[in-house]
Amino acid sequence: MVELLLKRYLWLINTLNSNGEMTFDEIAERWEQSSFNDNGSVITKRTFYNHCQAVARHFGIEIECRRGRGLNLYSIANPETIERNTLTKWVLDSFSLGELLLGNAAIADKILLEYIPSGREWLEPILRALQQNHKLNIEYENFVGLKFKGSISPLCVKLFKRRWYVLALVYDNRYRIFSLDRVTSLDIAGEKFEYPNDFSPADYFRDVYGIIAGVERKVQNIHIRAYAELPGYLRSLPLHPTQHELETNDGHTDFSLRLVPTFDFIQELLLHRDQLEVIAPQSLRDEIASIISKMSDRYSCGR
Repeated sequence: MVELLLKRYLWLINTLNSNGEMTFDEIAERWEQSSFNDNGSVITKRTFYNHCQAVARHFGIEIECRRGRGLNLYSIANPETIERNTLTKWVLDSFSLGELLLGNAAIADKILLEYIPSGREWLEPILRALQQNHKLNIEYENFVGLKFKGSISPLCVKLFKRRWYVLALVYDNRYRIFSLDRVTSLDIAGEKFEYPNDFSPADYFRDVYGIIAGVERKVQNIHIRAYAELPGYLRSLPLHPTQHELETNDGHTDFSLRLVPTFDFIQELLLHRDQLEVIAPQSLRDEIASIISKMSDRYSCGR
């Protein structure tokens, strides 16, 4: 029942956010046609008003009514609330996409999606532990065979490149990140912990690309040069919030970023092949050149 109501709330927010002002009859008709209305239910005005109150209570999103002569128009009064809350925006975008895909189930073989590895089953207990400040008992083994078994204090979850991760405090108050698809066992412990007041997940990952943070390297001003069609890709999907376009010359565009050049960031730079060049700092340029040289040696030595 709770899941059904949540879907209705999200559907109502998404419908008004996408279409602007709507009459009650238009909203009711949209619900009758929605792929989420799998039992063919009808929204009454009483139910609609209750949903509006619940949306305000749970999401902080106000649905207002502009009364006209025989015509009431409903809309979201504070759409900036959605834009400010990254979680709400992400959930709504995902919900909207889900409704669109379900509505086209007849052509499912013509819609190709990326596979997300296992591990999502651990999200629910992790989020409950985060809400209640409970520790987690976890068993974990990474891809090189290193194992971890013990109690952790979860600080946040993060999605990166189709994998979910949990950042936690382990013994000696060290930060450690765990990929959920490598967890072999997890349950909520009875013991609680005090969430650090001075910790902000957004600040922790602010100066990095990806999930590797808290390293000894310092933040650096990085200058990269993009060739061919890559500048367009970087403009439409920046590598990092600090990315700034410097100048465009014949055949290339220069960008600046300010972050820690971690493993994930270097891996991303190499992903773009010969369409991307590191100009500065020299230390990062040399590191990239060294990696490319080692790759070249492997291919030149034969099998």
